[in-house]
Amino acid sequence: MDVTADVALRERVAVDVKKELMQRYEIQNKLGQGGNAQVYLVCDRASKRRRALKEIMKSQDGLSQDLAYREAELIWKLKYPYFPEVLEVLETTEAVYIVMEYLEGETLGARLRRIGPQTCEDVLRWGKDLCLMLDYLHQRHPSVIYCDLKPDNIMVQSGENLRLIDFGAVLELKKDRENAGPLLGTKGYAAPEQFIWGQNVDARTDIYGLGVTLYQLLTDKDPCKFPCNKYSIRDWNRSLPRKLAQVIKICTKENPRDRYPSCEILRQELCSLM
Repeated sequence: MDVTADVALRERVAVDVKKELMQRYEIQNKLGQGGNAQVYLVCDRASKRRRALKEIMKSQDGLSQDLAYREAELIWKLKYPYFPEVLEVLETTEAVYIVMEYLEGETLGARLRRIGPQTCEDVLRWGKDLCLMLDYLHQRHPSVIYCDLKPDNIMVQSGENLRLIDFGAVLELKKDRENAGPLLGTKGYAAPEQFIWGQNVDARTDIYGLGVTLYQLLTDKDPCKFPCNKYSIRDWNRSLPRKLAQVIKICTKENPRDRYPSCEILRQELCSLM
């Protein structure tokens, strides 16, 4: 088969895949979007079950589709109750689609916008649970760095169980290469080293994001406008514990060497405040 015919065949197959996708999944609602990705709540007509459908539009350089497959592969390999289950990955001429388990609940970002600053008791409990989730990722071989911790990426379900969502920025550290160069992440939440070419990341990168997340949950202050390494939680609420303010300050130190070395050590600090 010549190249022209081969390309035409792939394009026809991709169109057929999209047609099949739309026939099988009924879009019910848009759950969110960011960058070149959109997430929809869909109903699987065959099983009558609700799913989350993430659409990642393709880029000319192929980077977005590579990231989509990397995200799906990492979530599939995790197979852990804190993370959603990937059911299938489909590709059309325009986009890559990841079909995932739909997680019932409310993101901590949505809860923050709905009722404002959260109680110290709740934030300490969530912080302890997030330390367990992140430590599970960091202790894998090779280690996995989440890289995009923020309230909008944390789902709280019935019973106050937490689940992490959106693995688009996740990095799997390979032993055979340096993990260097600018990475994905959200401004205001991402650690400084995520935006410095040649700077490696590790567990302390996620600890920075966790510190920012705790700060915002306690104060409802946008970390882009009121950086937590310049403001203390006690600048906004004098009733919050000094020790907790110090813990968050250590988490968000600019130099990774000055932060807690692991999520387990951070978890022990948070437990001492409960």
